[in-house]
Amino acid sequence: MAGGKRNNRNTSQKQKQSAAAAKAVAAARSGKRDLTRIIGAVVVVVVIAAAVVGGVLFEQHKKSAAAETVIPAKTVAGSANYPVTIDKADATVLAGKTDAKVTIDAYEDFECPICKDFESANFTNVEKQLQSGTVKVRYHMINLLDGSSVPAGYSSMSANTALAVATVAPDKFIDFHYSLYQTQPEENGPGWTQAQLTSLANRLGVRGAEFDKLIADRTYYQQIQTNLDNASKNKALFQQAGGGQPTFGTPTIVVNGKVVNWQANTSWLRDAVKAAYPTS
Repeated sequence: MAGGKRNNRNTSQKQKQSAAAAKAVAAARSGKRDLTRIIGAVVVVVVIAAAVVGGVLFEQHKKSAAAETVIPAKTVAGSANYPVTIDKADATVLAGKTDAKVTIDAYEDFECPICKDFESANFTNVEKQLQSGTVKVRYHMINLLDGSSVPAGYSSMSANTALAVATVAPDKFIDFHYSLYQTQPEENGPGWTQAQLTSLANRLGVRGAEFDKLIADRTYYQQIQTNLDNASKNKALFQQAGGGQPTFGTPTIVVNGKVVNWQANTSWLRDAVKAAYPTS
C-alpha cells in the first residue's frame, strides 16, 4: 500500500511537471507569435515610411528639375504676315486680318493637356489660314486649372505673362503661345515659375520696364478670372463630356459663333473655310 501511494505521488508530480512544461512551451510559442506580429508590424511601418519618404523625395526632385528647366523659345515662321492685337478691356488677343470671314474663338488654359493636344493637331493648319487671310483667331486665355499645379496659380501666371507679351510686343505673342504648348508642364505637378516665363519672353525679344510692371502688378489677373466666370455661365459654350451634364471646359473652340467638336470632326477647319470661301 505504501509503495502504491508513492507511485501515485510520483505520477501526480510528473503530471504537474508535464502540465507546467506544456504551459511553458505554449507561452514560448505565444511569445514567438507576438514577437512575429510585432516584427511584422514594424516592417510594415518601415515600408510605409520608406514609401512616404521616397514619394516626398521624388516630388522634390520633380520640383527641382522643373525649376531648373529653361523653356525652349520657339519661333513661328510667317507669323509676321498677319496682325496681332490685344483688347485690354476683355484681355483677349486677336490674331489675323480683320476682314477674314472665319472667326475662331479659342478658350484655352496653358496648363490643360487637351489644349496641347488641340494645338498639336491643328496649329499648322490654323497658321496657314492665318497667313492666307481667311481666318482670324481670338485667344481667350483662362485659368480653369489654377488648382492643378504645385504651387497653385500657374494658369493665371502664364495667361497674364502671355497678355503682357501681347501688350508690349504683339508680334511675339504667337511665338510665346506656341512655345508654352511645345513644352508644357505636367498637370498636377510643378508649373513653370514666373522667372522661367519671363526668361522665355526675354529670349523671344520681349523686355523692358512696361513688361516688367505688367508682370509685377499682375495686371490681367482679375480679367482672366472674370473671363473664366463668364465662360462658365455661358451655356452656348457648354459641351457634354463623359456622359455627364453639359459644362464648360478647355479647350472650347468656337467657329463663327458655334462650338465645334474638333476631336470628332478633324476636318472642321477645312469645312469652315470652304463654307466661307466656296469658290476658293
